[in-house]
Amino acid sequence: MKSLFKIVLSVVIILSTFSCQNNDTVTATPPRPYDEVYEEDLAKIEDFLATHYVTVDADYNTTFTQIPAGGTQTPISQMSNLEYINRDIHDITYKIYYLKLREGSGEITTPVDSTFVSYKGSTFTKSTTNDVVTYSQNVFDQSQTPIWFALEDVIRGWGEVIPQFKTGTHTTNPDGTVSFQNYGAGVMFLPSGLGYFNSATSNIASYSPLIFNFKLHSQKSRDHDRDQILSRIEYGPNFNLDALDTDGDKVPDYRDVDDDADGVLTKVEIAFTYMDAGIEKTKHYPYDGATVDDPATPYDERKGIPRKFTGPIISPSTLPSPQDSDFTASDRLRRHLDKTCKPPYTN
Repeated sequence: MKSLFKIVLSVVIILSTFSCQNNDTVTATPPRPYDEVYEEDLAKIEDFLATHYVTVDADYNTTFTQIPAGGTQTPISQMSNLEYINRDIHDITYKIYYLKLREGSGEITTPVDSTFVSYKGSTFTKSTTNDVVTYSQNVFDQSQTPIWFALEDVIRGWGEVIPQFKTGTHTTNPDGTVSFQNYGAGVMFLPSGLGYFNSATSNIASYSPLIFNFKLHSQKSRDHDRDQILSRIEYGPNFNLDALDTDGDKVPDYRDVDDDADGVLTKVEIAFTYMDAGIEKTKHYPYDGATVDDPATPYDERKGIPRKFTGPIISPSTLPSPQDSDFTASDRLRRHLDKTCKPPYTN
């Protein structure tokens, strides 16, 4: 299980090769260039996809088998559900292949969420003997029982591929166990630059491309800075680009307690008060308001985080309206992102 977690290269010193010099100093071999290794990894992955077929059981577990000479099995490279995404990382464009065995029917997840997954990770090695090419596969880590992973805390490739799938549904059995249905299931083929790169373990060699069979059962949205806005919202509209940093302080919004650097905490700027049975209470605006107001509550769910107040609320009972676009306009600059907008507010 530990193999899945990131190995922090700036802290871990790779001791795979040493050179002893006259002054008795020891120098570790520096990592190879990412672009050079990527070209090799991509060739290995595409060769594997072209020479293997996959069988999938009823639980979406996979077995990869080399196509024998003269075999008629469909190679993975020709399967209609083999997809890929391009990601600009390490100053190169990675092509990341994945098999979408089932998309899932539930929620999407993002790179800043936590996921409840089961998985199996393996490596593959190609060898040639007497002009006969064979592949060996090695399972280095697996968990058939789902476990929680924050996508930020595992290798980079997971944060790119898992969001291409959705969660499923679940039912609680009479014995207290939980059964999952309709979950996303797939296989990712990762270049080593999105895995462990030059960091070797006892069962993973340096610069090894990785294969992960996975099932996405559930997910939890996180609020890293506890500002009452989910990190998936503050991360930005395109989860594959750099995270939003409104005030340019090198701290992304999802980790910044004051997104616009105006000296007022975000959670303060999005708070409002209301009266409930004669008692004043405090709540936080949702990022976007609901379509319909719940008459059972003493506040209006249709009001999302407002922008800088521009005038009196003329018709709160008929939201949305032009007068009340402070709460509803999709292009509004919400006040926690507007440095010129500070308390006290009039709405």
